[in-house]
Amino acid sequence: MKHTIVMLMCALLTACGQSEPVSVDDAWANATPVGASVAAVYLQISVAEPDTLLSASTTVADHIEMHASSEANGMMKMRQLTTVDVPSGQPFSFAPGATHFMLIDLRQPLVAGMRFPITLSFQRAGDVTEQVQVVELGSR
Repeated sequence: MKHTIVMLMCALLTACGQSEPVSVDDAWANATPVGASVAAVYLQISVAEPDTLLSASTTVADHIEMHASSEANGMMKMRQLTTVDVPSGQPFSFAPGATHFMLIDLRQPLVAGMRFPITLSFQRAGDVTEQVQVVELGSR
C-alpha cells in the first residue's frame, strides 16, 4: 500500500512539473463589416518541442488558410502556406503584415466582443483549441 501511494505521488509530481506541449496566447481578430467574406486571425504559439502546424479550423468560416505576407519592390504579396514550422524556445507570432490565418467564406460577421474557437492541428501535439477575441477594427 505504501509503495502504491509513493508511486502515485511521484507520478503526480512529475506531471505537475511538465509544461503543456503547445501554448496559444493572445488570439484575436478584427471586427468585420456586414457582408465581409474574409477575416484574419492573429496569435502567438509556444511549443515545448519543435512542431509543425498542419492546418486550422473554426466554426465561423468554411475554411482557414495560413498565409505569409512579404514586401517586394514596394508591393505587398501574400502566399498561402501548406504548413508552418514552429520552433521551440520563443513564441512564434501570427501577426499583421506577417504570417497569419485567413478565415475564408465567413458564416457570420465578426462583432467586437464576441469570441469563437480556432482549432490548430499539429503534427506532433495533435489538436489544440483556443478562443479568439474579436476586437474593434483598428484598436490593435
